Amino acid sequence: MTSAPTLSARLKRLPGQLLLALVNATALLVIVACVLVIVVLNRVDQASERIAGTVTEAALAKLEMTPATLKERLLSVDGRVAALVTRLETAGARDDRALTLQVAELHRNLNELKVAAERLGSAAPDITEAAFRQAGETLTETLLSVRGCNAVQADAPPQS
Repeated sequence: MTSAPTLSARLKRLPGQLLLALVNATALLVIVACVLVIVVLNRVDQASERIAGTVTEAALAKLEMTPATLKERLLSVDGRVAALVTRLETAGARDDRALTLQVAELHRNLNELKVAAERLGSAAPDITEAAFRQAGETLTETLLSVRGCNAVQADAPPQS
């Protein structure tokens, strides 16, 4: 028949058991920290996608034209400048009516692009504000989800 361990035997095993408990607790904390890092990185990635979308929309709204239209106009101006340079090199007469019209149209297109670029430059405060608002909302959502709460929906009716 085996007898129960004595108090002195239990006290001798206590440091080893305490060390084992500390190792287990540390392992659990490392696992929890890794999971939290993965969750936060996922949220940051999603937030960056939303911020990029918001910035793009704000820039396009200030520009008042689609990217395709802007690209088309830039290519058109580039082609016209190349044609104008070629024509100026080969033209001998200074009062070429078609050349004057091309220069006037080129000047008008450059002014339109200048105005579009100024609008895009003036969008910087709006873009910054939208980015900070989006980052704040994402941070709030993340903190509430980590805490175990659900975010209150603005359009949801209050529950009584």
